[in-house]
Amino acid sequence: MSYLFKEKFNIADFVDTKTQVSRVVICEPEEYLAALYGHYLSQHNFDIKHCPQIDGLKELLFSFSPRLLVLNIEAGNLQRGLVLNLLRQFPNIGVITMGYNTGGDVVKELMDAGICGHVDRRLSRPKDLLYIVKAVLNN
Repeated sequence: MSYLFKEKFNIADFVDTKTQVSRVVICEPEEYLAALYGHYLSQHNFDIKHCPQIDGLKELLFSFSPRLLVLNIEAGNLQRGLVLNLLRQFPNIGVITMGYNTGGDVVKELMDAGICGHVDRRLSRPKDLLYIVKAVLNN
């Protein structure tokens, strides 16, 4: 009796290279959602920091130096001006915004300003954020 084996190899396992852990900041006031997003991202070797309030976001971005910021644009009274200001102050950090029922004109304005993407929570699952982050960071 013969057996057929199929093995799936990752070429990076055979090459002696150092992989850089990508850092992501999640600015989400809902603890459960932040933990869920962090869980999915940390399973794929992302270094995650959670910022529940907008107030401490700039300090965290300076100290942690992430490659990507996932930002709930409906958190508290977050104005679009603050998002645009963050994009100007941190041009090397990619920004993905999230919202539940964000209007198309708001998303267009943010996309024109330079965000990497927007996730509409009505039309996505929490795990979809992982695929978007990996696509933006080319991981």
